[in-house]
Amino acid sequence: MKKLSILLAIALVASVAVVASAQGPTKAQELQAAGITNWTPGMTRGQGPVISKLANPINIPATEAGGTQTIQYDSGTVAALPVGFGIIFGNNFNADNAGAALKATVTLNSFSFLFAEDSTADTGLFFQGAAPLNATSFSARVSVNVGGLVNAGSSFTNATAFNVIPQTALGTASNGMFSNSFFLGAWCLNANTTVPVDNEAIALDTNAFAGGNKGFTAASGTGPIAFAAQTFNAVLRANVTGIVPVELMAFDVE
Repeated sequence: MKKLSILLAIALVASVAVVASAQGPTKAQELQAAGITNWTPGMTRGQGPVISKLANPINIPATEAGGTQTIQYDSGTVAALPVGFGIIFGNNFNADNAGAALKATVTLNSFSFLFAEDSTADTGLFFQGAAPLNATSFSARVSVNVGGLVNAGSSFTNATAFNVIPQTALGTASNGMFSNSFFLGAWCLNANTTVPVDNEAIALDTNAFAGGNKGFTAASGTGPIAFAAQTFNAVLRANVTGIVPVELMAFDVE
């Protein structure tokens, strides 16, 4: 009986090690800190609502990015939280600020967002950048931990703490060049339906945008991945350069 218990313990440790190795050391540490030892990419998809609307939306400031044009789908309000633990929340950047489709090559220069975390010591968040494949899937180029972030507080109360991150934090420069559209999102480790968040998350907005909702959810990782269009716009803004429509070239953030 004692031998059987030891064998079962070894098997349990091995299963946790498989999950940890599949996610990489940083993801494994975050999952372990959250008390999760058996999570696999995408396992929480399709298991109920992925967002929770806030009873008291939080207004946030506009941001500027010198030398680029900012694609912004959110209205400047944190109106909802992501609650799908372990999946990616982001935007499908396929239109300018007036809702007109992007018509040519776009180069992602940097991106900006609010980062909420229940621990001020934790300043890292996984981001996924992807190019479209078809109507229901994309090719994820990278899934990487971006560190050194400013914490907006577990209730987004420090709304001036907008992080502006250079695209190079995602990988090589070629990862920033896209044809017509691209996907960008961040990993969610929040399960709370109201603020404060219980781990880490970016903000969501459910207000109307000229081009409709651009939000999506997907499994983390790289390679071909299915995504699901959602009824939100992530408070995640793309600062782009390159050949873009005239409407976007004329856009300025006041």
